[in-house]
Amino acid sequence: MIRQRVLVVEDDDEMRRFYGVFFERLYPVEFLAHVTANGEEALDALSSQALDLAVLDSRLPGLSGMDLVQAIRAHPKTRCMGVIMVSALSSPQSVVEALESGADDHLAKPFDERVLLARLRSLSRRKTLAAGSSEILRWGGLALDCRADQLLIEGRAAHLKRKEMDLLRIFMERPGRIREPSFLWDAVWGYEHDAWQHILMVTLSSLRKKLGPKWGPRLQAHSRTRGRFPGTAPKESRSRPKPLSSPGPGC
Repeated sequence: MIRQRVLVVEDDDEMRRFYGVFFERLYPVEFLAHVTANGEEALDALSSQALDLAVLDSRLPGLSGMDLVQAIRAHPKTRCMGVIMVSALSSPQSVVEALESGADDHLAKPFDERVLLARLRSLSRRKTLAAGSSEILRWGGLALDCRADQLLIEGRAAHLKRKEMDLLRIFMERPGRIREPSFLWDAVWGYEHDAWQHILMVTLSSLRKKLGPKWGPRLQAHSRTRGRFPGTAPKESRSRPKPLSSPGPGC
């Protein structure tokens, strides 16, 4: 087993002690953690170490967790890291804000150590699967570089959040196949949340907007929010895409 290298950023002394026990005593075989108290120390660690995952407190003195995740996503060396945002807030809005900032997951305090373990393992598995994906997926005027986390729309780079990128990869791998909302949630988020349907819908809506008026409508939602791309990429045309016929039964 290859140990996952984890950056933990937490300003609360008691929480840092918890992380120390969690990583050093309970799960030292699976994880090697570097625990810091503020964003400045975290930036030093990011620049000097090779890291796989990060657990960031959202409300830090100075650089916040939101600032850190944006810095992580902006740098080629760290943009593929898996990030869990930890917050005292558990409302759907706080979860959406964390995910839209670039985090892969959100964890509300207080939490059980078994939940943290499950989230870390799930995120590690998803990163491993993503690394094994086809290097470049193409569909019509879209080109998704899975290794570089980059989307080109008609040759122009488009900025997607991590969850948007993961959802688009699922649709582009199997165009025309209907995906149930529960499948999309499990494949991209991989944990239970009371507001999961709301979070999924917000992310899908944001993805459609970023794909633009030509390609966004082709990411279709059907009954119960099932989604798909049409099975065949359209021929280039200046006219508005024609509505598509209803699909067959879902998977």
